[in-house]
Amino acid sequence: MNDTDYAALDGVALAELIARGEVSRNEVAEAAIRVIERKNPELNAVIRYNFDAPASPEGSSSLDGVPFLLKDANLHSQDMPTTFGSSFFRGTAPRADSIMVARWRKAGLRILGKTNTPEFAAEFVTEPKCYGQTNNPHAPGLTVGGSSGGAAAAVASGMVPLAHATDLGGSIRIPAACCGVFGFKPTVGLNPVGPHFTEIAGGLNSDHVVTRTVRDSAASLDITADRRPDGGTYLGDLSRPTGRLRIGVTSTDPAGRIAGPDQQDAVKRAADALVALGHDLVDYRYPEGLETEWFDYLWIFDVLRLVEDRAREAGRNPAGDDLEPLTWRILEKARAAAPGAHEDAQRSRAAYTTRYLGSMRDVDMLLTPALADNPPPTGSLAFSKFASFDEWNDAGYGFAPFSTPSNISGQPSASCPWFENPAGLSIGVQLSGKPGADLLVLQLCAQLEAYAAERR
Repeated sequence: MNDTDYAALDGVALAELIARGEVSRNEVAEAAIRVIERKNPELNAVIRYNFDAPASPEGSSSLDGVPFLLKDANLHSQDMPTTFGSSFFRGTAPRADSIMVARWRKAGLRILGKTNTPEFAAEFVTEPKCYGQTNNPHAPGLTVGGSSGGAAAAVASGMVPLAHATDLGGSIRIPAACCGVFGFKPTVGLNPVGPHFTEIAGGLNSDHVVTRTVRDSAASLDITADRRPDGGTYLGDLSRPTGRLRIGVTSTDPAGRIAGPDQQDAVKRAADALVALGHDLVDYRYPEGLETEWFDYLWIFDVLRLVEDRAREAGRNPAGDDLEPLTWRILEKARAAAPGAHEDAQRSRAAYTTRYLGSMRDVDMLLTPALADNPPPTGSLAFSKFASFDEWNDAGYGFAPFSTPSNISGQPSASCPWFENPAGLSIGVQLSGKPGADLLVLQLCAQLEAYAAERR
């Protein structure tokens, strides 16, 4: 298989070629390795190679034999350490496969390495000191976003058709929008994060994948999520009619700020497409009261626990450059937190979730921009550029204000890349459904994907 053909195909198409005997699993893996070796020195998307690992046994999934990459956070693999993008975690030993990793292996995916992430997946960009900056394959000089920036860059560049990603505040959807790929955050809990964690970030987080096609995202969900109660599959039901949907539309974020002109235009074009597809659109406004001073208290204690566990394992506490300045500030904030800060944050989260999901009572879905503006230059959103934690936080969530509500509520949400500005830059739009409506979100995304493809 030549590299051009490999990089042009999605995972389902590659698996179909393998199943028909037109190409072998090894030929596909060899093509992936060549593409990674050629492109990664420039992009720095993959921070650990696993090319010599034995191939997974043949599976019966729709992604059998497909090359794959894990993010260097959250999930563990038996053959590679998980370092959370941190120098302090260098030298840590691999752990037994997380449930999702074991399911990907059993399904026949070939795990070829790990992708870059900011330290502890905590930044809106992917520029860690430990492994260096990841570069944008489609927009040189602009950020790939974070925290799954390595995964998004790897998929966008054709290294692999899909890659593991995580999302506690937009970390699947932000880099997907920056790199022009599809990023779907499932309903919280649909994909398991065990056995090493019972939950991540107080229930904000969902692990899944970034892909170039909607069907690859659905196919991976069939592998990692528990069987649907109705016995159906996400991939098999992707083209099933949804009926006429009522979709709320806004380009104004929860704080009342309107998105940039490219984002407004992309939402308008997506709205026009959805009307042409037979859906009803209505104006939508986020409810007031999204005051996120409490939001950080849902996830910073996880970082503290990870560092303390690593310190016990290493037999020493971190010092100096072992951790980045942002992580030191997170640890300081966590240790200084008032008793009950996490519980208070959960109560605030529950109160906003009630208001937010109540505002969606009369709609099936929301259409918004994925980002508030176009991806900025690399370096401009890094913590080191700001005078304080609060300034950094405000800038990051100001750039990606449409992501957080779906993490707070636990609902499924996707960044869709099929609209470009006049300069040819992909501008993401976001579709968000009610909790549990993962299939419906994927179906609507597939409709939009097909509509856009017909008009290219």
